Amino acid sequence: MSTIELLTRARRGKEMGIKGAENLSLDWPAVIARKDDIVARWSTGKNAAPTKLGIPVLRGRGTFASPHAIAVGGRNFSADKFVIATGSKPARPAIPGVELGITSDELLHLKRQPRELVVVGGGFIGLEFGFALAWAETKVTVLQSGPQIAPALDDEIREILLAAAKQAGMTIKTNVKVNRIAQDKTIEAEIGGGVEKFAADEVLLATGRPSNVEPLNPRAGGIELDRGAVNVNEYLQSVSAPHVYAVGDAAGKHQHSPVAWYEGPIAANNALKGNEQRIDFSVFPSAIFTIPAIGQVGLTEKEALNRGLKAKVSKLSYDSNPAAGVRAETEGMVKIVYEEGTERILGAHVIGAHAEDIVQIAAVAIKGGLKKSAVGAMHYVFPTIGGAIFDTMAS
Repeated sequence: MSTIELLTRARRGKEMGIKGAENLSLDWPAVIARKDDIVARWSTGKNAAPTKLGIPVLRGRGTFASPHAIAVGGRNFSADKFVIATGSKPARPAIPGVELGITSDELLHLKRQPRELVVVGGGFIGLEFGFALAWAETKVTVLQSGPQIAPALDDEIREILLAAAKQAGMTIKTNVKVNRIAQDKTIEAEIGGGVEKFAADEVLLATGRPSNVEPLNPRAGGIELDRGAVNVNEYLQSVSAPHVYAVGDAAGKHQHSPVAWYEGPIAANNALKGNEQRIDFSVFPSAIFTIPAIGQVGLTEKEALNRGLKAKVSKLSYDSNPAAGVRAETEGMVKIVYEEGTERILGAHVIGAHAEDIVQIAAVAIKGGLKKSAVGAMHYVFPTIGGAIFDTMAS
């Protein structure tokens, strides 16, 4: 994503006095090769880390043989406590021809950039890959089963995202029922009572990532599942097998990589020392790495109003931010949702350059219980795009 984001920025160089920038193009094989190299180097370091810490590593497919035993490579290994961190796997919807589609994992290994890509699913994963390839000049069509893409987004943020999708050349269809994927990878779908066809040389299946716990044979371990994930309590402890803990996608609470990093130490500590620490997602920043990116934390305006809160909104366009103007990155908005009277910050929603970074300023403010006006009165480094958060709080 970062490579294509850099490409889109570089192409704007003409308006900043850089000749030839508009003619830049993507070298797909080189991008994939660089990705493979980075992943290999990072994986080498991660693989070596347990050994450096004196932790034995058993490599192989593990399955529960009994509540306190795991079978690996034909041998059983017993333990008093277990922590399950098996992540998730891409879903494959039950539609004829689904075997002709690829998942997000497989797309990252394609040696040739698709000319035409149909994305089945308008959630975060589908949109991230859709935007990236659209800006890289692939013809992208997104087919969403529901009435809107990215339903968890604030409505105004979504409208800006839809405008950005149009600028990128994407086609987005909602309320779609995909009937089948033909042998030539043409998608046949029902839309508005009629049948439409969408040509593609690749079909991306972006219909979610279920937890990858089932291959462990959890029933032999006495482990109860909830929608495919380990059913855990606030300590990340299995409700049916108290000696088992689960984290990240295996626990199924929130499917974001940072969740696993946050939950891992908590589960390990609770497993070894007893249940001392509860998980706390009361302040949960997240990001969507579309182009432009989106950062969000807390309640949307609609969610706040539905809860009966006296919600008010402050908004500021990126084109009011001097740093964004200097960088020619003026597409975007900061939206702060707060409670009338108390000035309690209920949520922050950002779309635009570095949204994933600057929303964390709002997350810290919410966690610290700062009032909107207190944040707005703070001194900040100028000119910075991050300053847009403070300016919006001041408005």
